[in-house]
Amino acid sequence: MNQTRFIAGSGRSGTTWVLDTLAAANSLRPVFEPLNPYASPVGQMYAHRVLSRSEKHAELHTFLEDVFAGREIQLWSKYRRLSHWLIPTGAALGTVADASRLARRWARFLKEAPGLAAKASHREPLVKCIWSNLMLGWLAEDCNCRILFVMRHPGAVIESELRSGWTADDTLDRFRRDPKLRDLGGGRYGPLLKERLEPVESLTLRWLIENQPVANGEVSGVKGVVHYEELVAKSPLAWGKIKDVLSLELIPDAKMLARPSQQSWPPGSASVQRRSASSEWMPGLTADQSGRIQRLLDRCNFGMYSMHRPNPCRAAELANPKMVEGDT
Repeated sequence: MNQTRFIAGSGRSGTTWVLDTLAAANSLRPVFEPLNPYASPVGQMYAHRVLSRSEKHAELHTFLEDVFAGREIQLWSKYRRLSHWLIPTGAALGTVADASRLARRWARFLKEAPGLAAKASHREPLVKCIWSNLMLGWLAEDCNCRILFVMRHPGAVIESELRSGWTADDTLDRFRRDPKLRDLGGGRYGPLLKERLEPVESLTLRWLIENQPVANGEVSGVKGVVHYEELVAKSPLAWGKIKDVLSLELIPDAKMLARPSQQSWPPGSASVQRRSASSEWMPGLTADQSGRIQRLLDRCNFGMYSMHRPNPCRAAELANPKMVEGDT
């Protein structure tokens, strides 16, 4: 493979927004979530797997090579739809509400399809995947990817997931079945995976497993980490870092950055004006939920974020955790 530009990060971290704005600015072909486990048997086998740089997985390599070239799972990777969403079985159309939901899906698909088809006509791919965070070293080595990692405050991510009805059960079950996860992070996650967790704690643990190794430098192959909060604040340094990491000609202009993400929920709801208020998620979590998130961050010694503040902690604060305590 030629060197492929690749964006990783957790769900609800702004990765689709980054993908689409960078692709539009640089006339690149967006490749959407190639390892979605519901889009292919290969995705089902490899989503959220821990892979080391030296491993050989010929089936996965060939599959990704075909997806990057636009030869596999085109309905999903180009148009961001699964076939059963658009052509459900009869059992899924048993009520008027089901029929109405299907009509809305088709209306949105027909509205978005021309624009997505135009983007898919470009030659050079720009890939993003939220299912690959534990194999980034392998992707860099075996698939020759230049990898950017987008990180967003866990409180903001989890508030968005709760509001959208997400759960972490399936992902945590995958982690429990993966023997390599026991060694990830010095074994810090094993005891937590055995505990009975509240929904907000399950989402927090998934976020930690997906983000902490990258933040701590335990995952090789990542060229750079950028914070969502800095991107929505239009930090020249953050966007310049993306340009350098992915070897791009241009960064998105203000008009591109103001567009809502294709994956925003409700559709089209998150403008840059709304996103720029980095603390907007804080009232959406109860004190109990925020406390549970913070306790897991503390148990895993993850000091980059605090539930007492909406932005990532600065280097000086990470060196002196007392600077963060009680900060509001």
